[in-house]
Amino acid sequence: MNSHTESILFIGDGKLSKKVSEIISASDASLEPIVISARNYLENGSAALPKGANLENFKFIWITTFPDVQLKILNKLQDLNTKIILEKPIALTLKDIQQLRSIIPKMRSSVYLSQPWTFSKLWESAATQIVRNSKNLEINALRVGNLERARISPSLDWSPHDLYLLASLMQAKELEMGSLELLSSRGSPEEVLLDYQVGEAVRVNLQAGKSDSRRAYWRISVGDQNSLEIDFDSKKITKKERGGAITEEFDSDNPIMNMLDNYRKHSSAVNWDLIFRLYSEAIRATMGDR
Repeated sequence: MNSHTESILFIGDGKLSKKVSEIISASDASLEPIVISARNYLENGSAALPKGANLENFKFIWITTFPDVQLKILNKLQDLNTKIILEKPIALTLKDIQQLRSIIPKMRSSVYLSQPWTFSKLWESAATQIVRNSKNLEINALRVGNLERARISPSLDWSPHDLYLLASLMQAKELEMGSLELLSSRGSPEEVLLDYQVGEAVRVNLQAGKSDSRRAYWRISVGDQNSLEIDFDSKKITKKERGGAITEEFDSDNPIMNMLDNYRKHSSAVNWDLIFRLYSEAIRATMGDR
């Protein structure tokens, strides 16, 4: 470990942690990602770390493994005082939610969510426009793809992105959790659909799951007219007006680094009650706990 850098420990050595660590290394030379096996850490504790390292050396610990294993690792890290990031999904069953409710308040560390899109410049601009024009809006959110992971259903793999964005939108509108009403829900392990009323004037329909092609967007309409489209894959916002369409492009946007920078500099408290509620509603819709 380099004494002139801040180190980030990834507990979980799958494809995601390796991909994210490469993005971090390419983006900021002052951050040094280190990846270890989750199983090795659970079995051997600090002996799984590189020679000479201890957990207190790490600016962040990013847990990138299955929810049940994340719970075991959190239990093991209860007395550590650092910043911990939980990869999505954080839960697959209602029992997972109950255990997280019990563990999170006991943690000495600040615990955050892996939610890069929430900290993207794309979302910052989009959320500002939604809040500014939030009168009788209907938002149709779609996030689907052909990626399938062992032990994680497509519904609960894809939906957390938009559950986190919905929580962010509520925060931007300064709404309490009681302002959110689940109007309907249905789903399966392959696909989940959640229909929410957000405050008095915004309707949000979330759809996520498996598809032959990858798509990720929010389409916002007033009445029958589409007024705004947020395309997360192309990193573009298209605003439709009477004079034509205006496009904002965010090619250089780096959501992962934006998120880490925010967590480094600020104490971005997670509204855990809201997050647990949203996960629970998605799990029930997919019958993930049956």
